Amino acid sequence: MAIKHASAPKAYFNITGLGFAKLTKEGAELKYSDITKTRGLQKIGVETGGELKTAYADGGPIESGNTDGEGKISLQMHAFPKEIRKIVFNEDYDEDGVYEEKQGKQNNYVAVWFRQERRDGTFRTVLLPKVMFTNPKIDGETAEKDWDFSSEEVEGEALFPLIDNKKSVRKYIFDSANMTNHGGDGEKGEEAFLKKILGEEYTGNVTEDTETL
Repeated sequence: MAIKHASAPKAYFNITGLGFAKLTKEGAELKYSDITKTRGLQKIGVETGGELKTAYADGGPIESGNTDGEGKISLQMHAFPKEIRKIVFNEDYDEDGVYEEKQGKQNNYVAVWFRQERRDGTFRTVLLPKVMFTNPKIDGETAEKDWDFSSEEVEGEALFPLIDNKKSVRKYIFDSANMTNHGGDGEKGEEAFLKKILGEEYTGNVTEDTETL
């Protein structure tokens, strides 16, 4: 039998296309609202590996399997725009510009997606359909001669959505390099992928936050 050779690996050099959508309904189907793209993504990490479990018999390991484990996501932004703060952190300001974090306040479940780009023009888009993030930490320091811009970091947990009568999905990956439909047009393929998950309300021209970063 001839040995197969894998294609040449191509690493990612950029992340972009960050988006959020509020999860409003689970059960028979998932529903989303406030589908919004944003800018300012600096770093992101997703871990859904779980743990490896091994069974022993006759004095040695006999079988292994991996658990679903906890899905972790970390996110570093230049800054979170007000539109995203409302969607993700349930942070809503009144007409006087005041936000009150009251006892028992809960953040929203959201979908989050982002794109990893390769130098040859292909890319993959990762989407997590149900995530809850912690509130961003508030810190700061005085400006000095060699000052730096601040950034905001949050952590979240990626969960399996509650879907009736079928296994739910915690992570989706679209890869334009593996696509054979849409005439090889990665942009069209990505839009079809996101529309399938987020609903017909999604278009490539969905709401984009208006704050200047």
